[in-house]
Amino acid sequence: MRHPYEKFIRGELVAIGLALLFGLIALIQGIFILIIIGLYLVSASLAFDGLIGMNMRNQVHGIKQLLRAGLLFIFATFLLFFL
Repeated sequence: MRHPYEKFIRGELVAIGLALLFGLIALIQGIFILIIIGLYLVSASLAFDGLIGMNMRNQVHGIKQLLRAGLLFIFATFLLFFL
């Protein structure tokens, strides 16, 4: 039997793994767009964690993680357009 939130957990792990990969490549190569993509992936991972928290009846944790994801998304978008 599968875990009811397996899709969210898998999405969170994939987002973190890709963020790590893009972050390392951006660190080595110094490519700005990869840094932004890494920030978006970390934001997606936080959003998945927030959705998991909301569905597991841990509303406070879920809301905090979703707010963090939103703020990081706004920050990354600001960096993308203004730098």
